[in-house]
Amino acid sequence: MPEPRSEKRASLITGVVQDATGNPVPDASVYLTGGPEPYPDVAVLSAADGSFTLSVRGDGVYTIQCRTPDGRVSETSVTAHAGRPSRALLRP
Repeated sequence: MPEPRSEKRASLITGVVQDATGNPVPDASVYLTGGPEPYPDVAVLSAADGSFTLSVRGDGVYTIQCRTPDGRVSETSVTAHAGRPSRALLRP
């Protein structure tokens, strides 16, 4: 009998993009720039309340970056765990 494949569960990274005063930043591009294994080259846009969600395939530390519509950039790292969302705050 073949051994069962070990399938990695997706982990969610949720977060918010805020300006220096804590106001939400909508329409910021949010994307992964580093992680423990290959990651997709995709970006999501933050919602009107600044929130975003990224899905990653494995546990570990991921680097997330955002670029606001006016060109400001922010970066942070977050540890993803299968089964529970990780939270990130980006303040460009």
